[in-house]
Amino acid sequence: MIGKDLGEKIEECLEVLFRLEKNNERVKTTELAEKLGFPLSSMTVLLQRLSNMGLVDYEPYKGVRLTDKGRKVAIKIIRRHRLSERFLTDILGLDWCEVHEHACKLEHAITDKIEEKLDEKLGGPTVCPHGNPIPTPSGEIIFEKDIPLSELQPAEEAIITRIIDENPALLRRLIAIGILPGVKITVKEKSPLGGALVLKIGDYEVALGHDVASKICVKTSIAPHRHRRRMRHGAKSRK
Repeated sequence: MIGKDLGEKIEECLEVLFRLEKNNERVKTTELAEKLGFPLSSMTVLLQRLSNMGLVDYEPYKGVRLTDKGRKVAIKIIRRHRLSERFLTDILGLDWCEVHEHACKLEHAITDKIEEKLDEKLGGPTVCPHGNPIPTPSGEIIFEKDIPLSELQPAEEAIITRIIDENPALLRRLIAIGILPGVKITVKEKSPLGGALVLKIGDYEVALGHDVASKICVKTSIAPHRHRRRMRHGAKSRK
């Protein structure tokens, strides 16, 4: 459970740290501060506090990573965030491009009881409007057997599963060109050395840079089938 002494800044820090961590490797303090928009001095003070609370493993000049306790809290916050996004789109009818920012505010106000009722009202959704998995009540995250769009080769077909980066400006651009979860795409061309991809969507073609394509995940029947990956509290690897 999220303790009453945890403020919004602490919850936000844990959530962002979870998103930045890869294979339980330490995240640079400067990278975390930049992502949160915090001054480096304030970031250091906050990390020292989180370390004292047993939520992170922080070593100056070496970086920071979540402890099992901190990861449990971060997953709880992500669950509430993505449930909030579903509520804003499914119940209130807000555009999926803008729900991320609103959910960032709502997630901190949701209690265990509200979380339970919200999940029940929404029918137990498994993904957010952008296709990203909603953690289960027990803290398990189930990822689909998908890969980054940037890994596809010419002539390969795939279905878009999720948009990893929920930046509103990026989402508006993607929806304008028809890039949405569930949409079928075909790679027509791919420039060498990490260049742009030309995709066919329906009857038209669009070009995406490698950086944007790497933030979009797809599922293709051509790729070998893999079981959905599961992650529980304390797991040391994820995507």
